[in-house]
Amino acid sequence: MKARDIKELEGGVYILPGAQALVELTGSDKAQDVGYGAAPLSQGGIKVAPWGPNNDQPNKMLELVHNNHLKPQLITTARDFVLGSRLGVFKRTIVEDKERVVPVIDTAMEDWYESIVGDRALQSLAYNLETFANCFSVLSLESKNYVESIQSFDCTVVRALVTTKPTPEKYALHHNWRNFRADEAKILPVFDPRNPGKFGECIVHGRDWTPGQKYYDIPPYWGTRQWTKVSNKIARFHEAGLDNGYNVKYHIKIPVGYFDQFGDTPEAKKKAELDLMANMNEMLAGVENTDKVFVSKFAVDSYGKQLPGWEIVPIENKMSDSAYDSVNTQANIAHTSGHGIDPSLAGIDTGGKFGGSGSEKRISYQLHIALRTPQKRKILLQTFQAAHKIMGFNKEHFFGFVDVDITTIAENPKGQEKSANMAQ
Repeated sequence: MKARDIKELEGGVYILPGAQALVELTGSDKAQDVGYGAAPLSQGGIKVAPWGPNNDQPNKMLELVHNNHLKPQLITTARDFVLGSRLGVFKRTIVEDKERVVPVIDTAMEDWYESIVGDRALQSLAYNLETFANCFSVLSLESKNYVESIQSFDCTVVRALVTTKPTPEKYALHHNWRNFRADEAKILPVFDPRNPGKFGECIVHGRDWTPGQKYYDIPPYWGTRQWTKVSNKIARFHEAGLDNGYNVKYHIKIPVGYFDQFGDTPEAKKKAELDLMANMNEMLAGVENTDKVFVSKFAVDSYGKQLPGWEIVPIENKMSDSAYDSVNTQANIAHTSGHGIDPSLAGIDTGGKFGGSGSEKRISYQLHIALRTPQKRKILLQTFQAAHKIMGFNKEHFFGFVDVDITTIAENPKGQEKSANMAQ
């Protein structure tokens, strides 16, 4: 029996007709990324590579991001840097023996991009890439030579199918992975660059390739998640402190015989004690009760010696101000470092000299565009490169990003001009 008679099924399963055997390759792939290890999820013939222990890693990331005061702004800022001012069309040219990229007018490419509402898809892809380090787009073909739509699907919706190949070949779309049902999943193949028009619908998975992550990449900021949790706790601490007086703030001393005047029974004295505690708590707690005056009376014995009276002794809590502020500053620095963004560019104060001079900000901006955006832009443009091949556009023209080049007032009275910075 020849090798061609052996039938290969999905998930590394082979049928050997001569030996009447079924062989499954299990040692080569456990459907586990190093950073998101989990056992495969199988149902109805579909074997899914889970994203996280409970297949809900993207939801955990969203919860972390949306509960923090800095993460959304950092992610949005990074997305804006990647997208630049708009998507444009460019070509290469040689000027003085150096390759240059120059903008061109290509109405066919521009009209097609507008017809599919390309900005909407691109914005969603960029936001997913910055939030999850992954993005997924589905190309729908009207014919083998025409892409009628590009739709971005959130990472909460898409999962890779288990494979023994180096990269996934199929993906499943499902509206609720916490309650996965195989009959509700839509299976799509990946885009085939060798045969662009092969599938009526196909998916493009945009990502970097972190070692150990076969199925899903890891955002760099995920390493700051513990600092993010610390940052969230500091905000809750101050909120509780304002409501409740920053932990234990007063030691109130009341003469033991004070409650004798409210009755002869233990019940009457206890009621008076509870009523007093409630009144004291209302008077001393909360921001609206600051700087209040407390007045009490005391008696003297026959010798003129003061008898025990009420006494309120403040309790110093050094952790309510500078110590927590210092931790908060460290957390803020960790946030921006994890996202690779100059704090001043994101409008974040880390406690030092905020922002620096205008020239320093301009240089920081230019360095970020030059060093932090090219690889991400290549990832985002994969989808539009795929569409370019299918549509048969001019091979010398390609999509790229247009940036705003910030200049000095001496160079340009408006302080800015368009540049042709791009990634292909």
